[in-house]
Amino acid sequence: MKHKLIVGYDLGDSTSQIRFWNTKEKEPETASTVTGEEQYNFPTALCRRPETGQWVYGKEAVRLAEEGSGILVEGLLLLAREGAEVAVGEDTFDPVALLALFMKRSLSLLGASVPLSGIDALVITVEKLDQRVIEVLTQAAAVMQLKTEQIYVQSHVECFYHYMIHQPQELLKGQALVCDYERDKLRVYRLECNRRTNPVVAFAEEKIYPQMRSEDGALLPILEENCEGRMVSAVYLLGRGFEGDWYQDSLRYLCRNRRVFRGNNLYSKGACYGAGEKLLPDDIGAQYVFLGGDQLKANIGMKALRRGQDSYYALLDAGTSWYEAKKTCEFYLETGNSFSITVTPLNGREIKEIEVILSDLPKRDDRATRVCLSISMQSENEAALTVEDLGFGEIYPATHKVWQETFTV
Repeated sequence: MKHKLIVGYDLGDSTSQIRFWNTKEKEPETASTVTGEEQYNFPTALCRRPETGQWVYGKEAVRLAEEGSGILVEGLLLLAREGAEVAVGEDTFDPVALLALFMKRSLSLLGASVPLSGIDALVITVEKLDQRVIEVLTQAAAVMQLKTEQIYVQSHVECFYHYMIHQPQELLKGQALVCDYERDKLRVYRLECNRRTNPVVAFAEEKIYPQMRSEDGALLPILEENCEGRMVSAVYLLGRGFEGDWYQDSLRYLCRNRRVFRGNNLYSKGACYGAGEKLLPDDIGAQYVFLGGDQLKANIGMKALRRGQDSYYALLDAGTSWYEAKKTCEFYLETGNSFSITVTPLNGREIKEIEVILSDLPKRDDRATRVCLSISMQSENEAALTVEDLGFGEIYPATHKVWQETFTV
């Protein structure tokens, strides 16, 4: 089997981290900011020297700004998401270009052993995905001009899923929790697997606790809320908020009957595993389907007639990330000016039939209208489709009329 070189980039609001995986090795490695030391996170920041126009990133950027030798630019992802020009001294800059500059400069941490020209896939993971963030990251990746076309985006919760299914199975016998504490906000991700299905369906739930205080009296009730009455087998404590020893009572509670881990490289490692499942599908990935917040939770298809037999034609599959879910196909209308889309949820809800009516379509014989259907997801719950009339050869010339419709999944 051909080996691949995968880079997982955890792009945070305040700090970022890079991990790389040559798939001939068992596990991904984290790129350290200091050779020979375990210093993995670096500030998500740029600094510009006014006298030379030179840009530096990360810890060096913060240091220069503190010395008064440059102008610091922080919150790069948020700036790119907002889209307004960024003033740096007397000049202004495109925020997406600044984000791309930061990411490309920081990839130098990979060193000569991991040349950018040799990367087979780059996975960028952020706390939360929406259409605008995906658009910004796609633009930034294009500006970076990497050699690979395999560029993916994933949310932190999806990286958590990919990380967990590649851990020893006893850690996922019950539920698994991530407690991610940054600044004054605590995020709790809870992963649960339904092993009565084949493949195993993994669900994720997210809770946010704003204005979190670094006190046992604040943390312990949250842990009890998320653990009591559930079989939680593993807990991961992530983020700078867990630095120090202020949560000893909470730690004793967690360690009674479950495994507890402290670290900061779960997301970047999970990103690498996620890309590995796409490039080199394996038995582990095939055993699971993930239905997290960014995943399509229903199968979408059509009833079709093939060689005289009724059949089902799949359009979009449950478990696909909504921003990657798209399909284009051509078919003939059986009769009239309409067809149906079948939505089959995997969460037990009722199957839905969505009737698509092509109003003002010229009247034709049965099976004498060929159409082109394009369907994609606009969010995890909304699908959009476009239908174009292709006619039927010279008998019924195409009008190329287009219909567009959205529906809730």
